[in-house]
Amino acid sequence: MEKDKIKILLAEDDLQLIDMYKKKFELEGFDVLLAEDGRKALEILKTETPDIALLDIMMPEVNGIEVLKEIRENPETKELLAVMLTNLSNESTAEEIYKYGATDYIVKSEMTPMQVADKVKELLKIYKK
Repeated sequence: MEKDKIKILLAEDDLQLIDMYKKKFELEGFDVLLAEDGRKALEILKTETPDIALLDIMMPEVNGIEVLKEIRENPETKELLAVMLTNLSNESTAEEIYKYGATDYIVKSEMTPMQVADKVKELLKIYKK
């Protein structure tokens, strides 16, 4: 694997979305790590160090908020950029997400995979100096 590839962890239980996002991120030159639920995302984080994590909030077994809490509690991952993916666009969701230290959040129904990839690149520019 190339050293300069940006590694992205994508935790999403919607297989169709995973497929669309994965294709888009790979076209953009990202190395994509896939997790279809929160437990798998946490397993991946034990052995991999992504540059950014996209976490769906509503996932089976372990949800995205629980994954985010674990990321922030672990000294090895607490600085990881974590973007929450949701279809819930309300203020209480945003408050909860930021309370647990999310970098940002994306309302999936409002953005195409292209826009999501652009948002990720923008966040990486801002936070990875």
